[in-house]
Amino acid sequence: MILLTIMVVFLICLFLGVPVVFSLIIASSLPLLFEPLVSLTQASSIMIESFSSFTLLAIPLFILTGALMNLTGVTDDLIYISKALVGKFKGSLAHMNIVTSIFFGAISGSSVADVASMGRLLIPAMIKAGYSREFAATVTAASSTIGSIIPPSILLIVYGALAQTSVAALFVAGIIPGILIGLTQMVYAYIYARKHDIGEIDNELLGLKEDEKLSKAVALRKSIFPISLFVAVIGGILAGIFTATEAAAMAVMYVLFVAFFIKKERSAKKYYEVTKRATIDSATIYILIAAASLLSWVLTYYQALDPIVNVFVENNFSPVTFLLMITLLYLIVGTVMEPNSAMLIFVPILLPIKTALGIDPVLAGIVTVMAIRLGTVTPPYGLSSLLASKIAGTNMMKMLKYILIFVFIYLIAIMIVIFIPQFATFLPELLLGD
Repeated sequence: MILLTIMVVFLICLFLGVPVVFSLIIASSLPLLFEPLVSLTQASSIMIESFSSFTLLAIPLFILTGALMNLTGVTDDLIYISKALVGKFKGSLAHMNIVTSIFFGAISGSSVADVASMGRLLIPAMIKAGYSREFAATVTAASSTIGSIIPPSILLIVYGALAQTSVAALFVAGIIPGILIGLTQMVYAYIYARKHDIGEIDNELLGLKEDEKLSKAVALRKSIFPISLFVAVIGGILAGIFTATEAAAMAVMYVLFVAFFIKKERSAKKYYEVTKRATIDSATIYILIAAASLLSWVLTYYQALDPIVNVFVENNFSPVTFLLMITLLYLIVGTVMEPNSAMLIFVPILLPIKTALGIDPVLAGIVTVMAIRLGTVTPPYGLSSLLASKIAGTNMMKMLKYILIFVFIYLIAIMIVIFIPQFATFLPELLLGD
């Protein structure tokens, strides 16, 4: 009953236009009105305590790392590297868009940042090359979702903190599924290019200088900085040199050093703006985490989830069935809600069921993040698609055909991970053990 009441109050608040985080806090504060043993001090202590997690310190640090990377001109470097890898393939500009998103995800972990940074160069170039505006915008938005799976990923850090799952294991587990998403999208990009007879990349469309025609040597030189950062973060975590949070701190120092001393970016104003933007983005996530911690405590206090857990256990639901159900749930929820908000609401609710069914926590985390990130592509929320459509000079309704195709392709990748869980669990078991 308490779970239903909370959900009803939450939905009413949303309908009235109350922001998600405050809707969640209001709905979770019902015990303050009806339970004499629960005080405002206790509720506030629970929310404040949620910030004490050392793991969560990685969030602002990785966000700052991604923001600082933009000062180094890494966007151009990633484009050069991607061009060198796929320049000879049919429809290589679309492939380059996807591969660049994989690399960008390994640095930023932000889908929207991917679209904003890469889209402004690649979308106009794709349109000039013969791709439709709708396809160019959709492939940019769809490939940006890879940034939430490829480590370091903010969503994976948040999930790890909520579900008490190793962030290092989640990071490693995200590598193969992230590449899998990219490969499935590249298959369709190749089919599209063949159908519309679109060939290799024209360097002039990318506005490249004459002395930077993307030779292998140039690409190798430009790859040193982004690849070394990725190897330092993931390699350091796997080697046990530092935790995910310590790796994030190291990444900030490394990028600062490169930006200031090598790239010679020394504008105090730019560093201030970057830090300010990263602080605001981090604060948004942190207040959501505080609200989610209060919800989780209320549900535990009233044992509100026990009947739901019993239904799944007593009816012998298989782990595969449950993972398919949460994929559908997150696909629907993601169409109307920001991914962090949706995950912070539903992960605490679904966690006891996953535990009761004996589902691998790393597999559950990867499937959750894959499914929930799809919401940035699908309307009406579709923030990545909305941004890409503005850059391309079109709208989401005209993009709908391609959005549905890429959603179907993305769901295939999720199904592969669900039915062949080794795609998510192989690397953690190999590199980290049990």
